[in-house]
Amino acid sequence: MVREAPFFSILLPTRDRPDLAADCVRSILEQEMEAWEVLVLDQSDSAASADAVGRAAGGDRRVHLLRPPHKGKSRALNWGIPQAKGRWLVLIDDDILACPGWLQALAIAVAAAGPRAAVVGRVKPGEIASGMAEPPATWDDDEPAEFSGRVNRDLMHPNFAMPLAAFQEVRGFDERLGPGTGMPSAEDNDFAYRLLSAGWRILYRPAPTVIHRAWRSPEQRHGLKRSYGIGQGAFYAKHLAALDPFIAYRCVRDVLATARAAAGAAVRGWHTERRGHLAFLGGMFVGLVRMGALMARGTPAREKL
Repeated sequence: MVREAPFFSILLPTRDRPDLAADCVRSILEQEMEAWEVLVLDQSDSAASADAVGRAAGGDRRVHLLRPPHKGKSRALNWGIPQAKGRWLVLIDDDILACPGWLQALAIAVAAAGPRAAVVGRVKPGEIASGMAEPPATWDDDEPAEFSGRVNRDLMHPNFAMPLAAFQEVRGFDERLGPGTGMPSAEDNDFAYRLLSAGWRILYRPAPTVIHRAWRSPEQRHGLKRSYGIGQGAFYAKHLAALDPFIAYRCVRDVLATARAAAGAAVRGWHTERRGHLAFLGGMFVGLVRMGALMARGTPAREKL
């Protein structure tokens, strides 16, 4: 008897964060909808993550622990997605917790999406304990929205669903970008930008909800802001090299807005916010230079595995 393919294939890249990854898997197992599989793309340096995820899965055969041959989030996704069996791909991070009813709401959203559409769901910030910092990459609007063409914002958040055809059409993630590389973010921004440029739509739907956990200290978040800046600068450099005038506008606007935000925070005495803005701004210039150097050497966006 051939087992019916799952509706969703959930891609969960992780590296050396066993407790977070295990909690994420547990939250998926608590979903009432059953037509799914989760591919845990474990790039850890030890067996701790595999052990923790295995205990969390409790033998559930829908949870597959895979070891990509190379480290790096983009490489892991490019390697793992072709192994997915689902009709729709769902991309999340290991510091995400799925809320009750998440998959059912996501199934309703994608069924109504229409052709050439991807769906991004709500990402609520988790509870911030004492000594912890606000989580990044949240999208907590109550109203649905639709985006197409040139969009002046980053749309891909860790609650993103798309058909396999979308991944194939834009030729996967740029492996020069993302965690595990010298430009450790913006692989998602770049993917979404190329998806829109190829004529796809991205629909924000608030009903499918996940929680982005607040587990970093303020100092760790400061480092994360710099990483985000490096990735964003690299993303801009990549598309500036293609003489994309809209990206030139976005880059200049981003630099000016971040500089203004840093100055405003300094005037108000918000020193943590000022440091974060300056870390992002400095990171952007580092990313511009690093991506420029990679492109000058002819480093491709995707290596053959």
